[in-house]
Amino acid sequence: MAKFKVNAKLLENTRLITDNGRGQSVICDLPVASGGTNAGPTPLELALMSLAGCGVIIFADVCKNSKIDPGNIEIAVEAEKSPDSPTLKAVTMKVNISSKARKPLVEAAWRRTEANCPVLFVYKESVPVKVDVEIKSP
Repeated sequence: MAKFKVNAKLLENTRLITDNGRGQSVICDLPVASGGTNAGPTPLELALMSLAGCGVIIFADVCKNSKIDPGNIEIAVEAEKSPDSPTLKAVTMKVNISSKARKPLVEAAWRRTEANCPVLFVYKESVPVKVDVEIKSP
């Protein structure tokens, strides 16, 4: 079973750095209106960006493995969230594919994409999360 380990560390105020342990990192922050400095996407925006990115990369991989021209794919993700709740109320993926491949092949590739996109699975299904908190005194 593959294991993934990512880290996040507060830099200052609401700005943080998160990394994947493989040398890539992303700065996250809150917008100025929320008390941040707008130095990067919020963690929730990053999660939604991950959903769009996962759809694009899995589709490209499915097409490559099936020897189908992926053409151009763009995915826009829209989410609704009440300001007084941490829960997203709705998420919509708008997928736009333009390919020279036959439409049934592209449709089948997209169905395989949906079946194999781990981030989409996280949004569609409940994934158990265990939280261990350790508090140390300086």
